[in-house]
Amino acid sequence: RGKNMKKLFFSIFMIFIIISRAFSGVGTTSIDILKVPTGIKSQGMGGAYVAGGNDIEAIDFNPAGLKSIKGKEVLFIHDIYLQDIFYDSIFYGQNINELGSIGACIKYLNSGSIIEKKESATGNYEGEGASLSAFDYLLEIGYGMDFEKMVYNEFTMDLNLGATLKISGESLGNEYSNFGLAIDIGAVYDVIITEEDFLSNRGEFLWNKAGAGIVFKNLGTSFNGNITPISFVFGGYTQFLNCFTQGNRVKLNMDLDYNIAESLNIKGGIEYSHNISTAVLSLRVGGNFSLKERMATGINFGGGLGMKFGDINYELNYVMIPFSELGNNHKIGLYIVF
Repeated sequence: RGKNMKKLFFSIFMIFIIISRAFSGVGTTSIDILKVPTGIKSQGMGGAYVAGGNDIEAIDFNPAGLKSIKGKEVLFIHDIYLQDIFYDSIFYGQNINELGSIGACIKYLNSGSIIEKKESATGNYEGEGASLSAFDYLLEIGYGMDFEKMVYNEFTMDLNLGATLKISGESLGNEYSNFGLAIDIGAVYDVIITEEDFLSNRGEFLWNKAGAGIVFKNLGTSFNGNITPISFVFGGYTQFLNCFTQGNRVKLNMDLDYNIAESLNIKGGIEYSHNISTAVLSLRVGGNFSLKERMATGINFGGGLGMKFGDINYELNYVMIPFSELGNNHKIGLYIVF
């Protein structure tokens, strides 16, 4: 089983190397909304969510994680991005059968108005022109499946696969517009180390589970000739129960993100959740560390409070992402699970 895993990961890695070399030197990438940090729980953990994503946010990080959705999930996120730019998202996920779950998302980034600067034929400044509205949008449709239900053997019994279709665009008044198509393709391999049982329910410390994930992101192009920001991400996670006290969960995530610009981004985070009767309190901290200097580098802080009313769970979450001299990005989101 271990040998099969190594062969799978090595084969996928070599495929990505071939793809990245094929696209190297093609120029700049387009569709900037695909580069904007997305999600809220995930960003509290530094954006490390490729293996550990088990909710509707997985549609953005690794669609194979959508398989973990058991019922129905709705997520609303309002994002005060940078320089008064607003970014709003609506997510919906639903389990459709024992084979898999579907997800969808609509995102809209409003950059406000930009004053046109006029220049003469010789390049001299000639004052201000019209006010141009700038916006970006993204529609995602994803599916995550339990591969064991299709092909059962020793290897596939813990393997989930998934794919997301992305339809995106950007516009600047009547001066510029662009439209793009891309897909994400991913896999997650989970291993239950120790099942939750009566000992864990009594407060015994438990190393619960671990897993690994791989995803090819933004495989596609735009209609102005530039490619989308393609990347390959490998991630891992592990989870512990009842650390120090009863009723808590500690989750550690880490991702290695390699994009076609040949820059490696290392992401990692930790989530601590504590159950108090029908409430759940969560705290998250994570980092996004680049081997090249990048704007979105720093330590993220976030948390959430969940409450159950009847058969419906509500969870309010917040995260702060620092962007050095550009200021901080603040996100607030509401999960509804039923």
